[in-house]
Formats: sequence, C-alpha cells, structure tokens
Amino acid sequence: MTTGTWELRVLAGVLALLGVFALAYAWRARRSSLAWVGVFTLATAALFVQQAQRLSRLPERNPYPPTAESVRTGQRLYRAHCAVCHGSEGRGDGPAAPSLVPRPADLRRTRRMTDALLFTRITQGLPGTAMPAFQDTLTEEERWHVVNYLRVLTERP
Repeated sequence: MTTGTWELRVLAGVLALLGVFALAYAWRARRSSLAWVGVFTLATAALFVQQAQRLSRLPERNPYPPTAESVRTGQRLYRAHCAVCHGSEGRGDGPAAPSLVPRPADLRRTRRMTDALLFTRITQGLPGTAMPAFQDTLTEEERWHVVNYLRVLTERP
C-alpha cells in the first residue's frame, strides 16, 4: 500500500463508523435530520476509499527519474500550462491568480505530498477550484515530468 493510501483508508474507516453510529442513533431517537448526517458521512467514507484505490494503482514514486532533461521538460510544460495561475516560482501568484477563488495553491508547500498524489491532482484537477484536469491536455509522461519539476520548486526557499 502506497504512502497516503493507508491514511485515506483509516480515515474512511473512522468516517464509516461515525456514519453507522449516527444512523443507529437517528433510528433510535427517530431523528431523520441526524440520519442524513449518517448517510452523508458514509458517502464521504466511500469517496475516500475510491480515492485510495485510485492512488494505490499508481506507482508511489515517479517512474521517470528526475534527470536534467526530465526537469527541463517539466519546466517547459509548467511555464506553458501552470505558471499563469501558480506563478513562475510556484507561489500561487501568477497573472491570473488575483481573479481566482480560491487563490491558486503555493506549490512550494507540496513537499510532503507523494508523487502519486501530485500526479493525480495534475491529471484530475481539483474540484471546487480553478485547477483544471490535464488528462486530455498532457500525456501521462508529460504529467510525470511536471511532477519532477514541482519537486525542484519545493527545494527552493
């Protein structure tokens, strides 16, 4: 199990237990509003399990080594597709950033994210934000090169 997936599975288990307890209490107390909380909590747990399964199918580490060529390719792709929102240094201060709600993430803070999670965010985007999915824009290999470049950004002060 890759780093990050076990945490999602544990969280999903805790949410599932809370959901079951909420449903049982709602049934005993005959409170339908609390039943909806239980249903919502169980649905959220299912989403966490689904995300953990997706992440577990990806390699934990980037299959493309961070060679100078890979990082240059990632930098070129980053400048073409990401810098407009995230800025040239990944600070979330690109030219489009002021008009976005929520503001783009500071990518220098992704140091603790696994390669698989970064790849997934680039691939699927981030719902509820302006972060688009690049699955149909960049090839799988290109997305991994962007991950290599993001690692360089996280090493900068």
